[in-house]
Amino acid sequence: MVQIVTLRERLAALPTTVRRRAVATGHRASLVADARAVAPEVPRSAEPAHLERAARRLLRRAAQDEFAREGVARLPLPAEDAGRTDLRRADLPGEASFHAFVEDVLSAVDIAPSPLERDDAVALREARGSADAYGLSPEVASDLASYLLCRAHALQEIEDATGGGPVRGTGLEEYLAAQSVQVREEIRDALVRQVRVPLELRAARERHARLGGGEQAPAEPLPPRGEERRDLGRRARSAVEFAQSEAGRAAFGALRSGAERAYGRYGRDGERRQTPRTPPQD
Repeated sequence: MVQIVTLRERLAALPTTVRRRAVATGHRASLVADARAVAPEVPRSAEPAHLERAARRLLRRAAQDEFAREGVARLPLPAEDAGRTDLRRADLPGEASFHAFVEDVLSAVDIAPSPLERDDAVALREARGSADAYGLSPEVASDLASYLLCRAHALQEIEDATGGGPVRGTGLEEYLAAQSVQVREEIRDALVRQVRVPLELRAARERHARLGGGEQAPAEPLPPRGEERRDLGRRARSAVEFAQSEAGRAAFGALRSGAERAYGRYGRDGERRQTPRTPPQD
């Protein structure tokens, strides 16, 4: 008599590493989806470094937005036609007012363990008080960067457990502290570039002149919200079910038959047009 093996026994017979990797794959996909909800540019096959770079870009952009929002009006900038040499002589990074502005921006950056879940992070990014015509506020960008970095650390833990990369073995607090140091350095560098590179300073001035006068910047496209994604999924399932139903097959069959008849008629007409006429005989 053939022995019947239950599903539970089959699962128990699987190697432990296979089951662990299956669970890790699902957890990894969930973490990447969390990150893509607020940073759509993150690839679906993202590694921890992708999320770290996305967090740093978010904060650099927020610092540049803050410079256009307030820095242009607060700092003693040179003439608008100042070139690279003029900016170097002005030495704005050495001014006390510039140092005060940089410290104000950095004071809004707090990289810490994030309690946000995916829907919380999406709601924070889309909230009316999170951004204006210039962009996200530094405080909101800091919260979203912490959210991304916590997901990056969780991804790194999965890679450490499954042997998918170099083992770092750092705790969350230590990891975030190291990331905070790097983020702050990049923010300082980005703000220094704003007053040393003529094109970047000119762009910030133009944004301040345009948006400070009440003109609205074009809104950046946001990823579809949860309800919209669910609606798209329902439409796709309905289309598949209709295509597989008897009525759907009949409709597609009628369309195919009509297309075949039209193609055949076109082919015959083309043959008649291409058939050379016999010249009249004398």
